[in-house]
Amino acid sequence: MVAIHSRSGVSSSLAGRVPALVRLSTHLLPSVLRQQALSGGLNTAFNQPVHRGELDFMRGRCVRIRVSDIDLDFSVTLLGQRLFVSMNPVDPDVTFRAELRDLLSVIAGQTDPDTLFFRRRLAIEGNTELGLALKNFLDSQDPEQLIPAPAYRLVTYLSA
Repeated sequence: MVAIHSRSGVSSSLAGRVPALVRLSTHLLPSVLRQQALSGGLNTAFNQPVHRGELDFMRGRCVRIRVSDIDLDFSVTLLGQRLFVSMNPVDPDVTFRAELRDLLSVIAGQTDPDTLFFRRRLAIEGNTELGLALKNFLDSQDPEQLIPAPAYRLVTYLSA
């Protein structure tokens, strides 16, 4: 049993265990389930921007996301009017690499990706023009509008 010590409801021991727990789940869940969950979540969050053409710069391009501390590695490509997720990234145009807490902090709008980049906690390799276009797109979005309220609360909880 984990004791809750902080005002936010996250004990330091629980917060420290989140990456290990998520890493365990990524190894236990079949790849197809991880792919469906990521695809469903991304397509739900970015449905309107995709249909407005705001992600057309990603059409035919492969963006790889590596979450190093939980052994999660996948790519995203825009095909038609949907984001396609692959759990076997091959020849990405750009790769983003960071730890879970840092990515969640960016997703929640709590941390600027430039800050993480200059602190060497976010690595960008490959086509930097594509990486910058994606970063600028994400910066222009309101996370509370993209992510359903319960998921947003979970993201901010885990990134604290």
